[in-house]
Amino acid sequence: MYKTDLAFGIGLFAFGALMAFVLIPFTTYQGVTFGLPPTFFPTLLSVCLMIFSLCLIVQSIYRMRVRRPRPSPISRLNLMVFAIAVAIIVAGVVLIHYAGLFVGAPLLIAALMLLLAERSALVILLTSTIPVVSIYLLARHVLIMPLP
Repeated sequence: MYKTDLAFGIGLFAFGALMAFVLIPFTTYQGVTFGLPPTFFPTLLSVCLMIFSLCLIVQSIYRMRVRRPRPSPISRLNLMVFAIAVAIIVAGVVLIHYAGLFVGAPLLIAALMLLLAERSALVILLTSTIPVVSIYLLARHVLIMPLP
């Protein structure tokens, strides 16, 4: 497990460095108005990714030297629930693409709530419809942009 952490730490650090020093500077343009340039936040996130991946690398090296036993962080049941949630989300996004926001989004939210053991029909109904209507009204009437 420690070797996996070390490998992922090195990979995430390399990805963050690639983003911060190669992809972001060469694929974005500087802003023409006052304020922060468009490269600021992506670069900040890439640098934060590099810092946290360094922490992961140091932690995995330290634990490999100490050789402390490490319990499994996730059970098979948790992994199965995660896989089902990913499948529901992918199906929901596809449904939103083909059937529209008002059909796909409430079904996506309701399916995830059922997966996470919510059984109250009123709570599921309100939680799956109110955010969708709110986002629609905000995007359509305040931001004046179309939604799928």
